[in-house]
Amino acid sequence: MKSMTGFGSGECAVKDGSLLFRVEISSVNRKQFELKVALPREMLAMETNIRKCVGEKVSRGALVLRAEVLSAAGQPVTPEIKINKENLAALRKEMESLALPESAFQNILSVPGIVEQTNEVLAVPEKEEALLYACSRAVDSLVKMRTTEGELLKKDLSGRISELENMLAQIEPEAGLLPAQAKERLLKKLADAGLSVDINDERVLREVVIFADKLDVNEEITRLKSHFVHFRSFLANEKEALGRNMDFLTQEIFREINTLGNKTGTTSISPVIVRMKAEAEKIREQIQNVE
Repeated sequence: MKSMTGFGSGECAVKDGSLLFRVEISSVNRKQFELKVALPREMLAMETNIRKCVGEKVSRGALVLRAEVLSAAGQPVTPEIKINKENLAALRKEMESLALPESAFQNILSVPGIVEQTNEVLAVPEKEEALLYACSRAVDSLVKMRTTEGELLKKDLSGRISELENMLAQIEPEAGLLPAQAKERLLKKLADAGLSVDINDERVLREVVIFADKLDVNEEITRLKSHFVHFRSFLANEKEALGRNMDFLTQEIFREINTLGNKTGTTSISPVIVRMKAEAEKIREQIQNVE
């Protein structure tokens, strides 16, 4: 089990040692996989491969990846700035021929083709390989952190499922007696009202059975126990990302607890149902951060 929250970083230098690539990646919870990549202009051609690198190891979460290229000394690589003197001279001569005022020359350097910027050429195999390796190391670091936090989530969720199992065991004996108790109360009320009722009358028996059946919670208890077993199987799964499955199963657990509360409603069971709902809600909140 992995959390969807984490951070990782990685570095790799090119073989000749002239450049160093540094990658940082962070993630938070999100229902789907979402990756935002922030790259310098000279790295944009590599974005597709970077996305593939991340997508192979992470299936869910909102992630932000930032990459930068540094010099061997660890300083940001700055582009080389040059002024095209031929273009500048030609432009100035043309402006002078038009007898433009001196103020018109103030923004001359902003004209395209006057100031030229040369960037480090990165779109070559050995440099792309170094960048992807740095990316891979960053993602591995992220996954390690998500796994560590996931183990803590796993322990917490296992404890909360145990709490639900204990509370269900607490109310199960009393809940099982409710149909018979309801039948006795109904017959007593009829007798107290002075109504002559033949208990063997098929119509009376049918109504009594229907009334008692509304309080029968054996089905809900059985399903809850099954859901708890299923939930633990998800916790034990070390290979798959099952956050979505666990989220759906938690909704089913909450629905069964709610039905159980609606059917029972006694003064002794109701407080336990409230605690079960609160515990199920805590599980649902934790599941939102499971990959």
